[in-house]
Amino acid sequence: MKTIKLPEKHSQGVLIFGLVLLLTCTSAYGASEKEAKTHYQKALKLSQKKDWDSAVVEFIKATNLAPQDSLIHANLGVAFSQTGKHKEALLSFELALRLGYDSPGLRYNFGVSFAHLKLFDEAIHELETALSMDRRMVKAEYELGVIFSLQGKHQKALEKVDILFKRNNKLAKKLFDQIEPQYTVVSVDDGGTLKGRIILSGKVPRARSYHLINAPNIEYCSRISDGKGHRLLFDFTVSQNRGLKDTIIQLINVDKGKPFSPNMQIFHVNRCRANRYVIGARNGEDILLENTDPIQHEIATYEIRNIYSDQTSNRPLPNKSSQVRSVFVRKDAEVFLIKCNLHPFLQTHAYLAQNPYFTISDSDGNFSIKDIPPGTYEVLAQHPYIQTLKKTITIPSRGEANLDFVFKGEDEKRKLYQDDIKGYRFNTWFDSKKKFYGGPRIDDAVEILQAFCDKDHLC
Repeated sequence: MKTIKLPEKHSQGVLIFGLVLLLTCTSAYGASEKEAKTHYQKALKLSQKKDWDSAVVEFIKATNLAPQDSLIHANLGVAFSQTGKHKEALLSFELALRLGYDSPGLRYNFGVSFAHLKLFDEAIHELETALSMDRRMVKAEYELGVIFSLQGKHQKALEKVDILFKRNNKLAKKLFDQIEPQYTVVSVDDGGTLKGRIILSGKVPRARSYHLINAPNIEYCSRISDGKGHRLLFDFTVSQNRGLKDTIIQLINVDKGKPFSPNMQIFHVNRCRANRYVIGARNGEDILLENTDPIQHEIATYEIRNIYSDQTSNRPLPNKSSQVRSVFVRKDAEVFLIKCNLHPFLQTHAYLAQNPYFTISDSDGNFSIKDIPPGTYEVLAQHPYIQTLKKTITIPSRGEANLDFVFKGEDEKRKLYQDDIKGYRFNTWFDSKKKFYGGPRIDDAVEILQAFCDKDHLC
């Protein structure tokens, strides 16, 4: 019978539970069964060395000498499964059960062997039995998710991802990567284009101000400031003709179309700032973090779900180094925030996209999305700190449609933020004749990152 080729680490999960079975059975024999115990102990050592073929031989010898011992049969089943003999493994597991041995580990291994033989209903039964005996068995949750994915039960597989998300994030990500996406890539020969503009009316919200005296690496990060000890972060960047920058525009409920970009997105850190304030990303996507600064940053990531914000990772990003982080969030998350916990003005907001039909408005508020399959779609315009806008548009075949969005400045939804840019906050460092880290101070010319708003709050 044709077997299933499961992921490389799949068998490692079997090994973990298999060895638990094996190592808990060493006292199964009395003095009258010394020969069986000798073969059994030898099988244990061979199993630990992953010499499974030789282990099978020794386990069989032990079962011949002690045919009523359920533990030997259970462990023989594990050894059979490791050599790919899943039919034989099933017979050994079944015999162990009939002889009175039962455990979550045995049921798990039983289910895995059924899965290898594509007996999915039986596999599901055994894995769910294992979970009823031990709800903490995350490997069983994972295997069930794999089976549901193979059966085309997309939603049930994703439910297992949600269960694993907090219990074992690595397994959750591993399962998620195996589930076929609902979006299908097809050629788009008659696609149309959506163009438009994002406008902010009314008062432009003020910039957020971070006092550099509160952050480490003050000598380096202060090179970009207002010259008075403030680092400014403009959540709302508005052009002279009211165009709003850094707004993501995306079509929703697009089932098929062009592929996602194959290029890995880059979160580039330079002079204590990120290269982009807003990006679009799909769940499960990897992002390259690059730090070209001579100082270390501590990059944390968060998933934003309605009013909730949960940290998903937090690792140092050493000076002049790079690393990869995964955009991996639960299904109801809308934003993936990348932020430095040492320098909080260094941040990027990643909006989750279900399809590649999205873009970010430029410095004049303009946007364009190409190769859209003809049809009628809902379009979202999303900004980190203002209410989302939604409109409907019909995209003509090989044609162009236009759609503008107008946000109101008074609708900003930032709750608590620092907007105090009055005063001089470089002290005590700037009042000292010595460097912040010791030695004589040599001042650098102040480099302006962002200008102040004018009297009308236009930047």
